[in-house]
Amino acid sequence: MINVNLTDQEKRILQGEEGKVARICMEYIVEMAQIAGADRLIDLDGTGDFHTPGNELSSFYGFSKEDLEELVAAGGHFKIPTFANKSPFPEQAPIHGWESCNVCSYRKAGVRQDDPKFHEQALHEDMMSLMRKMGMMTTHSCANYLTMTYWPSIGQHCSWFESSQIPYCNAVLGARTNFDGSFATCFLGKAPYYGMHVTENRYGSVLVKTDRLIQTDLEWDVFGYAVGCDVHCDVPVLTGTAKPTTTQFQKLNSAIHTGGGVPMYHIPGSTPEAPTVEWALGGKKPVRETLIGEKELVAAYEYLNYHKTNDVDMVYLGCPHLNVVDLMLLCRKMEGKRVKIPMWVMTAPWLYDVAKNLGYVDILAKAGVVLMSGACLAAMGAVPEGVRCIAVDTAKQANYVTGCYPDPNEQLQVCYGTTDECIDAALTGHWHGGWR
Repeated sequence: MINVNLTDQEKRILQGEEGKVARICMEYIVEMAQIAGADRLIDLDGTGDFHTPGNELSSFYGFSKEDLEELVAAGGHFKIPTFANKSPFPEQAPIHGWESCNVCSYRKAGVRQDDPKFHEQALHEDMMSLMRKMGMMTTHSCANYLTMTYWPSIGQHCSWFESSQIPYCNAVLGARTNFDGSFATCFLGKAPYYGMHVTENRYGSVLVKTDRLIQTDLEWDVFGYAVGCDVHCDVPVLTGTAKPTTTQFQKLNSAIHTGGGVPMYHIPGSTPEAPTVEWALGGKKPVRETLIGEKELVAAYEYLNYHKTNDVDMVYLGCPHLNVVDLMLLCRKMEGKRVKIPMWVMTAPWLYDVAKNLGYVDILAKAGVVLMSGACLAAMGAVPEGVRCIAVDTAKQANYVTGCYPDPNEQLQVCYGTTDECIDAALTGHWHGGWR
């Protein structure tokens, strides 16, 4: 097993001189470093992000709620600005007492997350309160990078966790993170020095070409998924594309880290570490070149569509959570219309009140659409009774949502396509989508 070279301060933490919680966290990080093959740790100067743990802190790390209470009483806090992106527990979706996680919306949607006492118990509110006192800012959003209002700078070392956020941090912001955000890394402000923290590892190794200009939301989504399937965990340099919008970056990031485990990519002329293809490759030749053309895009699109019927029972939008412009455009298309089947739309809790103030909640409600926040179908773990075929507009949701069907012997059917096709399905109850 690799020997991790620790500083004198890190050794003192490991020996317990800064308390039990700090010692256990250092043991955890050292073990992470050994597994990753990192011979040292790095001090984080950016931001942290992790799924909010509940009472499993005791079983996962080995310290108790009482240990955490003692730490907080002594003034313990996270060493870096720390955001909790979302809860791993389905019950934690709408937080009781937060208007932005509107419990009423869930009740109207017909799911069981509508009992305030149920939420209070499921939230592990006592643990959450302690971590908030330590400086953790709860966002309950898989796209909290669009609402956190405090981004790391280019080159800063971070410790993030949610899958689609990893390529956003590395590729779009030019900050540095691996898929390792945790209580431990955020509390100590340290992480193993490997992967995307190392400059040499950030250069592209696979040159991706395409014979179709990637420019629409759907193209970016399918392209990202196909690239992920092809390159797995390598760093691709994407050519033959238009400049992505914020929404398209969201789709690309979530899709590329769903089809594969891509931690970073380069788009010459668009992402900060890739002014040119040569720069993105670090002045070297790519290890290989690959074509994600019409054939590969069609194959990915057809794989993400798995339905035997064109009769749609429900429409779901918001994976990743919709940004404020997405909400505005959706309202523009839904105003004056009325859905025929249930339509759920998910956004970030920190945007819900903004949507309400802008009149979007009212517009969607009049159209029969339920605007929700703070969760997703995968986190909630189920769809309403009777739903067998659902329409979605992102590759990530299409990839994961089949497991949400209540009957383990059944698989939820999915119609995947554009947002407009999903809106049409909500208005008609039928799927008319197709690759164009």
